[in-house]
Amino acid sequence: MRNFLAVLLALVAGITASVGLVAWKLDGVINVPEQVQEMFGSGEAADQLKSVVPEALGKAASESIDIGVVGDAVNAAVSRAAGEITSHEEFDEAWSESLEQTRVGWVEDIHSLRDRMDTGESIPENSTDAQLQLRLDPVAEVGVSVIDDAVAQVPGSSGGLGLEPELRVDMATPPVSMLTAEQVVLAEELITLWPVVLVLAGIVLLMALLVASHGNRWIVWLIAGLLTAISGVALKVGLALIQNQVLDTAEDTPQLSLARPFLRAFQEWADPQLIVLMAIGFGFALLGILGGFISANRQRTRY
Repeated sequence: MRNFLAVLLALVAGITASVGLVAWKLDGVINVPEQVQEMFGSGEAADQLKSVVPEALGKAASESIDIGVVGDAVNAAVSRAAGEITSHEEFDEAWSESLEQTRVGWVEDIHSLRDRMDTGESIPENSTDAQLQLRLDPVAEVGVSVIDDAVAQVPGSSGGLGLEPELRVDMATPPVSMLTAEQVVLAEELITLWPVVLVLAGIVLLMALLVASHGNRWIVWLIAGLLTAISGVALKVGLALIQNQVLDTAEDTPQLSLARPFLRAFQEWADPQLIVLMAIGFGFALLGILGGFISANRQRTRY
């Protein structure tokens, strides 16, 4: 009976530890600006993400051009200017500001939803209020300036296009088919409690070790480790499913060109974290297996 209870406690400890570790990492992404900058501000995937932003701006500018004598010339100038946006001296700073505005804006949206829920308001299951929206207004300001300067040099043009320096892209992340707005709010609240969750996991693991009979405590390490490793694998699969869902939703839409590198940048950050989680789990499991062999050898020696 003691060992059975120890196994149950080990299962709870493994799951709780996994939740706490993942929540710890996600809390940093949500509430620590430097992590967002590191994730989406540098690296191959981040460079690809930045490179498609001018394309979106150039397309918006081209669509605003009236058909006229200088239409082709203006269109060519817009296309050329759009390709030069990322090399502008103010682009990197504008990109950093855009990332921070995106992070802060999403947090504010979640807090607004929580306030509405606290007042008793029911949030529709298909609500997209908790989905991420890329707020690229600072980048758009740089782009509009570059495009207007290029258009002003076209003979016969009347100056700039008068574009609004606003560029916001709905990423359909997380998909409402997998997480409703209310569930996202609850998940964000749980994420902030990661210190409590990790302490609870430690207490439950200690209880499992104390409850297990002498010579069978290796079972606790084995079960807790396996659950942690399995949780890492499950999270890896879940992340892949979310990515596929987002890409399917963005199919044949302008958001697709931004969604691919955005998701890839997040995956490049998440994969090492999940590998560490699985490694920790397998490490504890191997410790349990080693303990089992030692315990078995002692019993053979004794008899």
